[in-house]
Amino acid sequence: MKKVIIAVVIFILLIASAYFYFFHIQPVKKNNPLMAVPEDASMIFQLENPFAEWEKLADNQIWHYLKTNPYFKELGQELDSLTLDMKRNQSIYEMVMGRPMVMSVHKTRADDYDFLYVIDLQRATQFNFVKNYIQDLDENIQNVYSRDYNQQEIIEFSFADSPTTYYLYTYENLLSISSTHTIIEQSIDQLKKPILIRDLDFVDVSNELGNNDINMYINYEAFADYLTIWMDQESTDALTSLKYSGMSLEASDHVFSVKGYSRLKKDKPNLLSALMKSGKGEVKVGTIVPGNASYFMSLGFDNAKDFYAEMENVLKSAKDGESYLESKEKIENYLKISIEDDFLSWIDNEISLIQLNSNSDQNKVELAVAIRHDDLEDTKERLNFVAQQIKKKTPVKFKGIEYKGYDIQFLSIKGFFKLMFGNAFEGIDKPYYTIMEDYVVFSNSPRTLGKIITAVQEKTNLDYTEAYALFMENFDYASNLFVYVSSEELVSDAKRFLDAKSWQELKPHTPYFQSFPMMGMQFTADGDLVSHQIQMNYLNHEQITSWKALVKESSTATEEVPDTTQTVDEEVIAVEEILPEDLNSKTFIEYYENDEVKFEVSLKDGLKHGRYFQYDSLGNMIIKGRYRDDEKSGTWRYYDENGDLIKKERF
Repeated sequence: MKKVIIAVVIFILLIASAYFYFFHIQPVKKNNPLMAVPEDASMIFQLENPFAEWEKLADNQIWHYLKTNPYFKELGQELDSLTLDMKRNQSIYEMVMGRPMVMSVHKTRADDYDFLYVIDLQRATQFNFVKNYIQDLDENIQNVYSRDYNQQEIIEFSFADSPTTYYLYTYENLLSISSTHTIIEQSIDQLKKPILIRDLDFVDVSNELGNNDINMYINYEAFADYLTIWMDQESTDALTSLKYSGMSLEASDHVFSVKGYSRLKKDKPNLLSALMKSGKGEVKVGTIVPGNASYFMSLGFDNAKDFYAEMENVLKSAKDGESYLESKEKIENYLKISIEDDFLSWIDNEISLIQLNSNSDQNKVELAVAIRHDDLEDTKERLNFVAQQIKKKTPVKFKGIEYKGYDIQFLSIKGFFKLMFGNAFEGIDKPYYTIMEDYVVFSNSPRTLGKIITAVQEKTNLDYTEAYALFMENFDYASNLFVYVSSEELVSDAKRFLDAKSWQELKPHTPYFQSFPMMGMQFTADGDLVSHQIQMNYLNHEQITSWKALVKESSTATEEVPDTTQTVDEEVIAVEEILPEDLNSKTFIEYYENDEVKFEVSLKDGLKHGRYFQYDSLGNMIIKGRYRDDEKSGTWRYYDENGDLIKKERF
């Protein structure tokens, strides 16, 4: 009996010693999971503790709401099922999912993609438990086979309720798994000669990013190819100016934010690289952007001439680079102006592209360019000179008009902004312009200028919006590129611009876009890299519904129903502040929502001049009169819905 006890004690000591040796003394190679990721990965997610991150995600309010979206519903169900499995088999999941993991996305066919998971099992690989006991981990695991590839054993297995085959291998401290065998084989190939993790540009981004709970990397060449599953090749071309991005992801119940760094391609000049070499500029355009803007993009730089010199390199390297030089020289010689002296000389440190919500304007994008000037008098002088040179060479006879105290002029240089700043500004062609606050604002439509002028006068621009002011506190005061998006206004615009089929596809998802009312993206040069930040503030659907109901109730309560029995007064004539789309037009017509004409007035040099007719929504004429030089003139007549004269007024 005594010998048996001694034997048991010795056996236990041997087991304990073996355990201590294998798990605490024996050296273990510490391979970085990134070394097993093939170079064609489009996106890579690096998770320090997936088990903890999954638990955090399961309790997140934003994720709870997104799971109700059809696109996220299936993924949400899978994650919920995984969460239940974790709770039932917590020890197994902590052994695997509680360890550092890398997940990468790979395009596998023209219209399909798959994932690779690489887990740092650390000392848990010492007894090769994965290979030897995989079938014992779950009763549904079946058809377990093994084969060799490049001197590495691959385990194949499937589940009883699924036709999918999974492939895995272990290499020292790493376990890799995928449902596509070619991805696993490419991963094995990386072990002897890693490419991605040894790329110095990727290393720079990774080192600067540091260690976070969740890191995300984008490999743009592969990412652009990956996106062609859903988009055409042309739509992804803009991404090819970047090489790698690394970002840390953070999500609370109210905010989703991304911060990180990117490496630009050095052999391909582009707008962002031009900005990176030109210093920073302040984001101040909110002082004139109306509160109903769909988005704005602010370009910041230290010196306009230096920025334009960099932009010239970008434009020259484009496919039509030779035509750019020819067009610039042609404009300067024909008009006898200098772009550098007469245009760039007065620009301060910010140029912004603005899109307004078009409201009732059907199928029309309302764009404006706002350029901050550094000297009001010099700016006026330079622009007046350019305008005079244009008038000498073109048949345009527009004299300019005054609208609410601001002069609106015409700058008839076709394709000027595309010539100056590239395709992003091609929507502004032969624009009208006005000077307000610290900005010269250009737009194809004087009505768009009128809306911006009205917002500044009535203080309904973004800078007077408390929500915008609080949102902007999350960003730096100065940067190279800043993009602001209003989800509510952008969705409203989309309803008009998209065809019926596209809108019906988008419509069910609009509440999810609107749950992030404001989104901002900021890019700033940081040494040889680009520092960037994305911020989205979450407003849950109950809050949005309550807010919309409150606005509607307030609007309904204050709206007065007109009394048609009262004497008609001058307020019925609702054309005091009209601005047509073209100030050279001879007439201006506005319509009701049912497409009936609301009023029609003759124009001269953009001002009301000639006959005026106003109708009700059924098409009955209710007012007839004349304007002369923007003032009511002669006898004005007012009629009821039966066409009977009810009032005359002499001016």
